[in-house]
Amino acid sequence: MNIRVALRHPFTPILLLFIAFRLMMLVTFLPEDLTHLGDYPYYYALAQLSDEGRWPFIGYWSEHAPLFPFLSTLIYRLSLLTPRGGYAAYVYLFGCAMLAFDVGSLWLLMRLGRRLWGEERSLLLGWSYALLFTPLIYSWWTFEGMTAFFILLALDLLLAERDSWSAVAAGLGVLTKLVPVVLVAAVVRARPLRRWLRYGLIALGVVLAALLPLVLAGGPYATAFFRSTVARSSYETVWALIDGNLGTGMLLPLMAHLDPAQAGRATGHAARLPEWLKSGAFALLYLWLLWRADLRDAPRRLVAFVALSLVLFFLWSKGWSPQWQVFLFPLLLLALPYRRALLWVLTLSAVNLAEWPVLLVHQLDQWLWVTILLRTALFIALGYELWRVVRPSYSESGRLAPQ
Repeated sequence: MNIRVALRHPFTPILLLFIAFRLMMLVTFLPEDLTHLGDYPYYYALAQLSDEGRWPFIGYWSEHAPLFPFLSTLIYRLSLLTPRGGYAAYVYLFGCAMLAFDVGSLWLLMRLGRRLWGEERSLLLGWSYALLFTPLIYSWWTFEGMTAFFILLALDLLLAERDSWSAVAAGLGVLTKLVPVVLVAAVVRARPLRRWLRYGLIALGVVLAALLPLVLAGGPYATAFFRSTVARSSYETVWALIDGNLGTGMLLPLMAHLDPAQAGRATGHAARLPEWLKSGAFALLYLWLLWRADLRDAPRRLVAFVALSLVLFFLWSKGWSPQWQVFLFPLLLLALPYRRALLWVLTLSAVNLAEWPVLLVHQLDQWLWVTILLRTALFIALGYELWRVVRPSYSESGRLAPQ
């Protein structure tokens, strides 16, 4: 009976086609072709260090937060148990793992869409997200589907008044990538003092429960993660143009990860603008936005503020990675009126695909300033549009309230 109900659920056709499309793509294309322009080969090479008994944060340092490197290593070890093993087995297993996170994100997107906009909009968002090219291609290039999943899971649980579990999801998100910490900031304005303090402590507890044992076991290999995050030179941002760094955020060679001292090595020109000045200005702006935002009993504004926080982070960050769009796009589809959200998603997709792979793969670095300036202008405009949703004069109906 439960199976019959599930098959009749309006979400079911979307989920089935979403899964079938990606699985068919995974088995049709050669693994080397499917992942050629992505980071899977790099992940695979790092995971192979486990053959020497080296695990991330313990036997070598990683520029990624711990959850993903350990998952990648476990998938690699599992691939060795398959009949042929090798890179192909790793890609198939890793691709299936990313598919599981993507399916979870699609499900959560539709759940949140139904909560915020109603059943019809929920289905429209599901079909739209299932057909977007950017989340699809990054399933075979990066691990950002994990970040998107934990952000959406934390939001879904938060809007369901399950704050403790939402904090756990936020903590797991931070252990995947540091940016989901913006969820904790959003809760500051969405919950009373006692509740958001509890939320922050739970999220912090999850993070420390994972990091402290790694620091004790790995010592300099574990702490090198934090140094590498700070030391990396600017890339693909206006700050990179100011610093004279034209190129991608190319990661260090494999063997450099065996030497913790290499984690603090910059790969480009030093910053010309003092970091304290830039960070101080953005911090003041963010505090003002946080103070002015009206998020209590306003679910759509809460989602919009998380999206706004991410956009502000993108503008502040000295580096930019196109795969970060994967965790921004679902929030835009939820926070903004549908047609405007879709326009933003498609425009940003086009600009960032023009940058990578079109310009950089064809070694047209001299034109990188065009896409960087265009993307920055788009983010500024997008930030303003999200702010219009977050500010108190915006009604939950989606229109500006009369002044």
